[in-house]
Amino acid sequence: MRGKATHINSAKNKRYILFIMETQDLLNDLTLSLQSISVNPGDTVYVASDITNLLYIAKTECDVRIKDRDAFLHEFVNTLQEAVGLEGTLLFPVFSWDFCRGNGFDINNTMGEVGALNNWILKNRTDFIRTKHPIYSFMVWGKYAHELACLDNQDAWGEAGPFTFLRDNDGKQLFFDIEAHQGITFGHYVEQCVDVPYRHPKYFFGDYTDKNGVTEKRCYSMYVRDLDVIQEISVTNDYLVSNQTASRTSWHGLDLTYCDLSKVYTLLYDDMKNNNGANSLHFENYELNWSKQKTIPFELGGL
Repeated sequence: MRGKATHINSAKNKRYILFIMETQDLLNDLTLSLQSISVNPGDTVYVASDITNLLYIAKTECDVRIKDRDAFLHEFVNTLQEAVGLEGTLLFPVFSWDFCRGNGFDINNTMGEVGALNNWILKNRTDFIRTKHPIYSFMVWGKYAHELACLDNQDAWGEAGPFTFLRDNDGKQLFFDIEAHQGITFGHYVEQCVDVPYRHPKYFFGDYTDKNGVTEKRCYSMYVRDLDVIQEISVTNDYLVSNQTASRTSWHGLDLTYCDLSKVYTLLYDDMKNNNGANSLHFENYELNWSKQKTIPFELGGL
């Protein structure tokens, strides 16, 4: 029996060593790809991702099984941290609209609705902290993590929040295997700065539970869309690259697009204000017209 157990343990050890070697090779290759699109030490990076194909590649190329996924994702996040270094900052969105629905918000436990990796970080990475806004919060790590976590903006996309911070502090965004329109919430921030006529401020009241478990009633606001206007941000990675606001590469068949958010801000602002959003906005039942008043009175609803 002892010989059989030794054989099993030896097989497990060999597989573990092989797992480490192969995943390290894969992630070293990712490091090179990130460098090729100018992800540099000291960068402040907002990561928008879909990791479905990443996990498939890890399974097919490195035999990463379900029981190995946590270990692999730790190494993946470590790789992104190493790419920006201790002087850099990472932001992962954990946006949730529970507060808008009247369900309250718990900063330690309310899950995000915009990606599996972001929720995994919320539950598994104690080196990240969560920013305060109950609708548009981020898991943050690095040089500016505590500064971002101390922001107390009431307005989701207001001047005192993380989107302005990204615009004004050389922020970047990495689209990891997604198109820009799937993860460019920053575009809604630009809509507010432009003051588009089909959105307006709306206030939400609800229970807010802070990091110490203390619950109180709070009020937060968001620049919401008139529900009668069917609209979405339509920015593509090609558009960002062709306008020299982003660089792009392919890593094991996955698209990596890295953009400069201050340049994106200027590009989208100009397109929305002076080109009726021809390259950044898509409407099904509305035409952007700056000569008209707001589509909905300030006091009424929308989302």
